[in-house]
Amino acid sequence: MYFFIIIVLLFSRAAIAGNVDYDKELDTIEQSLKTDIGYAIEKIDIALSSESLLTSPQHSRLYMLLGTKNLYLGHFLEADKALDKALTYDPLGEELTNIYLLKTTANIGLSNYKKAFALLEDNLSRIDSYQDQSIKIMSYIRLMNVYLQLDAYEEMLRIAQLALSLNQGKDPKSECFSMLYHSVAHLKLTHFDQAEALFTDTQLYCKNHGFTLIEIMSIKGKANVLFDKGLYAEAEPFYLEALERYQKFQFQIEINEIQSYLSSIYFHLGDYQQADMFAQLVNALPNKPSNMQVKKRVSEILSLIAGKRGQFDKAYQYQVVASALGQQLIDEQKIKENAYQMARFDSVEKNRENTSLIQDHELLMKQKDLFMKEKSSSIMFSTLLVGLSVGLLLLLISAWMQRNQFMKQAQRDGLTGIFNRRTGQEMAENEFIQAQMLGESFSVLLMDLDLFKNINDQYGHATGDWVLKKVTHVIGDMLKPTHIFTRMGGEEFAIFMPKQTEDIAVEFAEQIRNAIANINTRFSGHDFTVTVSCGVSSVDKDDLSLDPLIRRADLALYKAKHNGRNCVICYNDTIK
Repeated sequence: MYFFIIIVLLFSRAAIAGNVDYDKELDTIEQSLKTDIGYAIEKIDIALSSESLLTSPQHSRLYMLLGTKNLYLGHFLEADKALDKALTYDPLGEELTNIYLLKTTANIGLSNYKKAFALLEDNLSRIDSYQDQSIKIMSYIRLMNVYLQLDAYEEMLRIAQLALSLNQGKDPKSECFSMLYHSVAHLKLTHFDQAEALFTDTQLYCKNHGFTLIEIMSIKGKANVLFDKGLYAEAEPFYLEALERYQKFQFQIEINEIQSYLSSIYFHLGDYQQADMFAQLVNALPNKPSNMQVKKRVSEILSLIAGKRGQFDKAYQYQVVASALGQQLIDEQKIKENAYQMARFDSVEKNRENTSLIQDHELLMKQKDLFMKEKSSSIMFSTLLVGLSVGLLLLLISAWMQRNQFMKQAQRDGLTGIFNRRTGQEMAENEFIQAQMLGESFSVLLMDLDLFKNINDQYGHATGDWVLKKVTHVIGDMLKPTHIFTRMGGEEFAIFMPKQTEDIAVEFAEQIRNAIANINTRFSGHDFTVTVSCGVSSVDKDDLSLDPLIRRADLALYKAKHNGRNCVICYNDTIK
């Protein structure tokens, strides 16, 4: 959880505005974000009320600080919007890099990893172009913060070593941050002895140079090393010291994490009363992504405590919650890893394509030179060069198209072109987890074409294929961008609908039923009627995965078939 605080601490002034008083106000806001978030929020509101008096650079800086504040509070969507607003004032240089790195953080918080990695790749090229070493070092420090959020610890370690090498102790602020990230990277890579020594060095250095919060983070870092080594009694005093000092700054995210660790420590030390007290504090936190890890940790401890007390029903309930949170964290990690690997793959592909294009260009330039120098004897040689260049380019284009085709084939149904069952359900499961975390609606619509076998038997499979493609086309024109349209197999289809209530799903199912019933089948060469039966279900508070929704929708679909087909049935408790 280091990064939520470090985001707030990192920002130094990036622009000088014409109005000195407002510059001082922005300086005050920036400083207050490090020590008193409540005061900073008040000052931001005052500054926003005086927007018309600000210059463009001041506007950009104000909205960057507003985005930083929202990130600190975990309001990722609001942060992203504020940072987009900052970009409209055309920031330059380091401030532009700061804004894009903050946008990367916001998109990670929104689980939009594909966009996060795209922003990160753009920033890497921008950072490398800086001539000013101090700007480059601070940009690397912010980049390490992003790598920490993405669990890319090897990259984080590499950048930390690079930043320390460039700074060489010249700027204490940069040195302090780089030392902390260097320590954290070794901890995350389980280099415990190195991490413990580095945290100690960082604590002393930052204390001597007046960076109190980094000093506290280093104390907590030493506690984390001891905890991971199983030395609970030795870790306890470091956690308690960090907790007491964090409370003065009201850094709730760090306080929550330390309390979750203390609940685990006291359980292992046999002090179940203290363990229960700290665990209950964390368990009462709202269900949002930033709290998942700490709530999983204390749910496991509460389960163990209940077991020790013979309260086995409670123990089971807490363990179910811990398992569900653990699965969400695993799925989140898989999404991160897939996005990271895809970004790295795309980066390699782009570099390879650029290299090939440069080589093609060089070959063409050589061709031109040879033509000018040896016009009479170079016709055949020039033709060969052109053929080679075109051949290389065609090969590159063919490989790229083939890769995209294979990826599409692996995800799509061969006949209808919509998502196949495996891909559709995986995408829907990820959307379902997000909906559960945010407390949003989620509905499932299952559809089965009525008496489809009769169409195949009477008119042939070619006509049956025409029907499947026509139905897919009709439904496809009605879908929203958030819908996940999937062929479940044969003549059965599903539409997974994030953020859609049961009533909306039923209404949409009726629209689909009417549209399919009105399909003109004469274009198939035969005259017959196509109808569909639909089953609808929506998320229940006890649902931990997508499977129960699909099962209930399937029961409702069976009921629709039993009721005479060509109708929509919504699941209720009377359907078994």
